Amino acid sequence: MKTPDTTTEEIPGVPRRPRVLFTVGGTAFEFVRKLEVRATGELLMLARRRYRGGMGGPVVIKRLRNPSGFVERRRLVEEVELTFRLNHPGIAKVYHLKAYRGVPHVVMEYVEGRSLDTVLNLVAMRRKPMSPAFGAWVVSEVAEALHHAHTLRDEWNRPLGIVHRDVSPRNLRLGVHGEVKLTNFTAAFSTLPGREITSRPLVKGDVAYASPEALRREPLDARSDQFSLGLVLLEVLTGTHPLAQEGDVALPPPPDLPLVQAQGPTWMPLTEVAARMALVGPAQVEHLARDVPEGLRAVVLRALRQSPADRFGTAAELAAALREWLRDHAPTYGRQAAAEEVEAAAREATGRRNQAELLEGGLHPAELTAEEAAMTSEGASATGAAGLEGPPPFLRGDDVTPDLNDEPLPLQDLDLVEDLDELAGPDEEAQADDFDDDDDGHQPV
Repeated sequence: MKTPDTTTEEIPGVPRRPRVLFTVGGTAFEFVRKLEVRATGELLMLARRRYRGGMGGPVVIKRLRNPSGFVERRRLVEEVELTFRLNHPGIAKVYHLKAYRGVPHVVMEYVEGRSLDTVLNLVAMRRKPMSPAFGAWVVSEVAEALHHAHTLRDEWNRPLGIVHRDVSPRNLRLGVHGEVKLTNFTAAFSTLPGREITSRPLVKGDVAYASPEALRREPLDARSDQFSLGLVLLEVLTGTHPLAQEGDVALPPPPDLPLVQAQGPTWMPLTEVAARMALVGPAQVEHLARDVPEGLRAVVLRALRQSPADRFGTAAELAAALREWLRDHAPTYGRQAAAEEVEAAAREATGRRNQAELLEGGLHPAELTAEEAAMTSEGASATGAAGLEGPPPFLRGDDVTPDLNDEPLPLQDLDLVEDLDELAGPDEEAQADDFDDDDDGHQPV
């Protein structure tokens, strides 16, 4: 199968012709810049929508690894269908699932701003954590979004039993106006009718933020996400992740743990991750959070209990506890204050690094490499799972450069195309039918 040429020869003074990735119905999706190539082989791209008579806003297009079998393909469709059902201001929307040239692409809402992972790297560079109010407010917003997902029911009022399974800083977006969005439900568990169940002992999501029961492959419920969110809250408040602590782990892993595999690559053996996570308890949390205000520290302690029964009953209860602390200690804190604090962290970090290194994408679109553009139907990429680069995401410091993929998009600088007939894009007759592609797309419920 012929792969479109992804190189563009620049001619001074002549605007670059937009490259159409694919079309859905009457909408063309034009490539703007590469955002990220994940270790799992997924490629994230920023695109803009264009249709006859006008131009829509930016979106994120995630090109997935092509499922190799029927079960994997059915699981992909299920995961996207599940996200279509979510309708909450704190959850980034999914618009389409598109099979193009045999590879699945998911079109998602673009949240202009930064990921929490980037913010934590900025914090590490300036050597000062975010304020307690910031942590309480951001995590309370995420907890409310999670509660919506956890309590979602289908058309027959049956609970869907959704567990996100990948609550981590990388999947939390902070908008330029202070809004908080939970993203990436591709690792989610649910009881969606027709769901394909796999018996593989696979730990989904980022294992550095997995709950102890997830690492042991025990049955999960919504309280598993609560533990993951507790780790995020602890890291925001202290700038430290429990796995980043030095020292030997004396607790042996569960006897069946060697049979468990991680969905993606890990920076330490999964048995060691599980053993270290099993040590997360009151003593360690009290030590790490010793400078956190007492009332807020109590919330962190409860969310990070080893037994799910000892945590908050629901994510809504966790959110309520954080809201109560905010009412007592920072009653006016909200979106504007959060946005201003993030920008202040970025400005302070520039004193330790050249500002160019802190820009998450820059002003000019980043081209795909030939290897990335020529990704095969098996999903291979130039920086695939076998080629991890950089330190673990929870290990932050002066030698860690923030992700450079989140800088707000300067839409006014993008080239425009007058001839909309040029937007037809490449011939799509070779498009795969495995994903029941609908030219009208899916809209979130």
